[in-house]
Amino acid sequence: MTPQVMRAKRNSSGGRIAAHAMGNLLLGMALGLAVYYGLTDVSARLGQAILRGRLPAAGAELPPTFVESDDDLDMSEWEAQDGAYWDNLADGDVFGRLVINRIGLDVMVVKGHSREALKDGPGWIDYTDPPGQTGNVGIAGHRTTYGAPFRRLDELKLGDTIDLYSPFRRYRYAVSESKRVTPDRVDVMDSTVDPRLTLSACDPPYSARFRLIVTGSLVDVSVMATATEEVTD
Repeated sequence: MTPQVMRAKRNSSGGRIAAHAMGNLLLGMALGLAVYYGLTDVSARLGQAILRGRLPAAGAELPPTFVESDDDLDMSEWEAQDGAYWDNLADGDVFGRLVINRIGLDVMVVKGHSREALKDGPGWIDYTDPPGQTGNVGIAGHRTTYGAPFRRLDELKLGDTIDLYSPFRRYRYAVSESKRVTPDRVDVMDSTVDPRLTLSACDPPYSARFRLIVTGSLVDVSVMATATEEVTD
């Protein structure tokens, strides 16, 4: 066997070993990611179960019974009810319940949008406005980890309804815009005169290069009868 042939065989053998090692490395990384995503999903489910128990009125079966009103945006007793509730929340407490039928989403929202807060569910960005007659309600959520509540956010279409439940009311929004922006576009969360809801998530999935922004306009506010009964009992 000539030296050239021997070198060629050694190179070929070395290439096979390197390829095998690389394959094992990639397989290990894939398995590690699968385990990580699975653990974050379990963590989120446990967190959601705990949160749902802390907001009985908004965590009940849907649809709830509403108080009859001639006002499409029923804000009667808002300050004493929702306003007082949100004023007394600490980071990580239950802010409300978010329901989007188009994408099969029914999830509890926490106060705060820190890394820790978003482990339990979408978070109300606490420098934005609470739901009301004016203002912009900002909510951020994951698309790939911790239950990926906003995974299908890109499937929303104009006019789709987004329901946000407080302990006392259902705030219904209709999707008015969906767009992709760069992360520095914090102005999308600025306060507004017209009442709206802004949902934010990383885009595309598994990347933080952009933000997917879905905006909805407030079209209805209804007081839940069960909630008012619990308060007066």
